[in-house]
Amino acid sequence: MAARNSKMSRALRVNVSSMIGVISLAMLLIARADGQPVTCEPASTPTGCTLNSCSGQGETCYARCVRQDPFAGTSQALQCECSRSECHATMPHVANNPCVIPDNGNGTVHLPPSGCAYRHQPNDPWRIIDGLPPLTTIDIQNVMTNFVCNPGMGAVCSFVQPPGCYAPGGSLGGEKSCAQATMQLTLNGTGALNGYFRNIPLPLSLEMHTGPRDVGNPLQQFPTDFFRGFGQIVGDPDFDLLRFVIGTDFGLPSPGHTFLTQLPGGNWAVDSFFDITYRIDFVGAPGGLLAGRSGSTTGTVRMSTGSGPLCEDPCQSGFVCNRVVNVNPNGTIDVCCECVSPSCEPTPNGQACESIQCPGFGEDTCVAACIRHNPATGQAQIIECECRDPSTCHAELSPAPSNPCVVPDGGQGTVHLPPTGCSYRHAPGTPWQIIDGLPPLTTINVHNVHTNFVCDPSNNFLCSFVQPPNCYQPGGSLGGEKSCSLSSFQMVLVGTGALNGYFRNIVCPISLEIHTGPRSVGDPVHDFQADMFRLFGQITGDPDFDLLRFVGGTDFGLPSPGHTTLTQLPGGNWAVDSFFDITYRIDFVGAPGGPLAGRSGSTTGTVRMSTGSAPSCEGLCPQDSICRTRRTVHPDGTIDTCCDCILFCSCYGDMNGDAKLNGLDIAAFVDCFVGYYWSPIPVACACADVDESGSFSPDDLTLFVSRLLASPKIQCVQPQ
Repeated sequence: MAARNSKMSRALRVNVSSMIGVISLAMLLIARADGQPVTCEPASTPTGCTLNSCSGQGETCYARCVRQDPFAGTSQALQCECSRSECHATMPHVANNPCVIPDNGNGTVHLPPSGCAYRHQPNDPWRIIDGLPPLTTIDIQNVMTNFVCNPGMGAVCSFVQPPGCYAPGGSLGGEKSCAQATMQLTLNGTGALNGYFRNIPLPLSLEMHTGPRDVGNPLQQFPTDFFRGFGQIVGDPDFDLLRFVIGTDFGLPSPGHTFLTQLPGGNWAVDSFFDITYRIDFVGAPGGLLAGRSGSTTGTVRMSTGSGPLCEDPCQSGFVCNRVVNVNPNGTIDVCCECVSPSCEPTPNGQACESIQCPGFGEDTCVAACIRHNPATGQAQIIECECRDPSTCHAELSPAPSNPCVVPDGGQGTVHLPPTGCSYRHAPGTPWQIIDGLPPLTTINVHNVHTNFVCDPSNNFLCSFVQPPNCYQPGGSLGGEKSCSLSSFQMVLVGTGALNGYFRNIVCPISLEIHTGPRSVGDPVHDFQADMFRLFGQITGDPDFDLLRFVGGTDFGLPSPGHTTLTQLPGGNWAVDSFFDITYRIDFVGAPGGPLAGRSGSTTGTVRMSTGSAPSCEGLCPQDSICRTRRTVHPDGTIDTCCDCILFCSCYGDMNGDAKLNGLDIAAFVDCFVGYYWSPIPVACACADVDESGSFSPDDLTLFVSRLLASPKIQCVQPQ
């Protein structure tokens, strides 16, 4: 109320020179034509407030606080204020669509929420346009419902589903889940199809990914992604084919967000939406209204469940729009939106740093300094942010999908590549591709998971050396170790352009050889170079391909360098974070009678394949220093990765630079440790900072002695 009175006073002062204007304005604020007061207050309108009774130029009556009844699916404004579209509450996207579900036993809930439905606004339907007469559409009212876990039927799922249909990981680093569902479709024709009306239930297979969340917290919010969705019917009276394709991994970005609010009694109010990009393919059935017609329409629509308001529109410079939630004893929820002064800290979901204006006049922005990563689940959250020049050393979340990889020790204080039981994946939206030999503007996108690594010396024809029984031995092009394995590509092939609608699941056997660089055996963290030296696999006699061949690897003239980090966890297992920038060649020959008949080609490209999803340190540092990754392993197995500029040293503890750790290093270490304990570390003492903290402490002495006495001896690698 005080804010409203202040704005009224400002408006009166502006017109003080005109008595007539003052009187007219006062009359406007005091009474409407019907004698009722005119104020910015809650009302039964789509916005929840009176339809603009504000006096300030450009101001509108917006909701500031909204009360939600999650059981009835209704909301009403509690407080309205006049503003210029600054940080206000919007009423629910779809009214009367409640979603309240029980706790899953772990202090949260899984998506999709069983028993709830995702709906769009009635005036914003899905549409079929392409392939119909001019000015004609088929508008589709679509309700996604009947979500069921059915591991045996998850054909679209990108991972092997456990009994509960969900697993840690996914493209957002939280959780991934698969389900079967039904799209309840109501089709209405317009234009030349005016009067056309059908109800069709269409089965849908789907995969959703969610970001990390604060499990156990009564208020949880996290990003979501409709990663994959596929459903179709054939042989319908009107459609020989009606197909729906959805999902970011299919090149149809479908991001979203979810709010979970715990209610009295323990159940959760779910407010979730996805901005779904879809593709609808159809072929009309002979004898029906659509006979002889076909097309492929792409569009975007918001699908939501629950009835919670959102906070929208930015605040003035230097402030952020904050969502404040209060749960009342009767289970209703009050949501208020307010502008607050931000600090340089992680956002509530831990996936970014707050976007603020840092102090001073430089180029500093709020960037991540430390990230906590759970290698067993793939979850990662920013835990510390600092104002720094964004081009200097800072931490970054992995751009690849969460793909945890934890393996036992190989018996020699390290692990071998490839890591058995793990898989290498590419980032969503960067698939392998077949281009050459296809029509113009047409591709086959190959969504590829490299998995099932097995040592089998008797069957691996690709290996460049005679394999011992364990498939690895010292040496190789990088001077560390070389290994050979059998494996497989688990692929989903999706056509575009002239092959729009083409969709296949194919498994291709792969032989490979990996070379790695030297590593510091005995250290709890190993960093070393890696190279996909050889890679080969093919299938023949497939219904679509007489030949489909994959070739990669540096030794075949297709450079495929990489890098691996091994971090030892409590209990002795190792977290593996590894990638290869694979240059590949895909050769194909289409099979007679198939969609590729008479076609053949050879496409070359490069794609990053990675396992694990540890954060990285990126950026530059001043001369004589390096952007150093500091890892701290906690008793629960989580790892903190912090990034700072520190003086460069190729092997900590090696004070005389002879690439050895022995008694010859002791005197120089003591001189540095004693002489510069309270002073900035000089370049000559960089290797005495054994804990890589940027300063000297008793921890440096403890680690120095530990490295000297390590067995087997720590191997220092000469800097390149």
